[in-house]
Amino acid sequence: MPHPTPPKPSAWITATVRAAHQLYDTPRIFDDPLALRILGAEREAELRADVQRQQHPLAAAMRATMAVRARLAEDSWHTAQQKGVQQYVILGAGLDTCAYRNHSGQVYEVDLPAMQQWKRDCLRAAGISDPPHARYVATDFTAPSLLEDLQQAGFNAALPACFSWLGVSMYLKPDVVMRTLGEIADCAPGSNIVFDYCVHRQHLTEQECAGLDVIAASLAAQGEQLHSSFEPQLLEHMLRHYGYRHIEHFGTPQLEKLYGAKLSGIFRLIRATV
Repeated sequence: MPHPTPPKPSAWITATVRAAHQLYDTPRIFDDPLALRILGAEREAELRADVQRQQHPLAAAMRATMAVRARLAEDSWHTAQQKGVQQYVILGAGLDTCAYRNHSGQVYEVDLPAMQQWKRDCLRAAGISDPPHARYVATDFTAPSLLEDLQQAGFNAALPACFSWLGVSMYLKPDVVMRTLGEIADCAPGSNIVFDYCVHRQHLTEQECAGLDVIAASLAAQGEQLHSSFEPQLLEHMLRHYGYRHIEHFGTPQLEKLYGAKLSGIFRLIRATV
């Protein structure tokens, strides 16, 4: 879909891979009946015709990675709702469709203004209406204004919230990542966040390092850079310093046990609770 401000390549990649999972994987780890529709008819047709490339092991591995992280985030949101949490914040929402599939709670979609305009254009073209419980919050993670921007959109910092932050931290510098996590730690007790991050090379196998180099080179060719990686235990130490009380690491063994998918260890997930 032509757009005056092209979306970030990583946003298109995420949306396309999430849609491909609906077509090419059985059983599905993550069901998203809107994933294809929001891409637009032209992009969907291209994806349906892309059978040979989608059968490649690397394509299958990427689909599994995207599906697992989306599933963990939404599972965490559903669990939080069962405990009475009614605020869900999707940081770097891109073409995430949670708010348009699940009509409960208050959903705040946080992204750059241009990205949000692109998404709303995609929604309009696909005939997907904005639900009343979804609010768009324009912000830039490089500016220390996340909670202020959320509160201006109606977010209640005195009540617990569930956050997801997928496919974003690795494109930000470490100090920006940690500042954002620190802001979220100031939310009400019971709030939690699911986020993924790039693991520092010293914790990767030789094969994983080679895979990371391929990913980084591919993104750089499209104009995006990987800017941060973390040592898992040091990251946990910093999270506890900010006030997170309960921290769960989700590496390859944990995710394979939960969802039956064997993933690379390049990117890992954390669920941290205030």
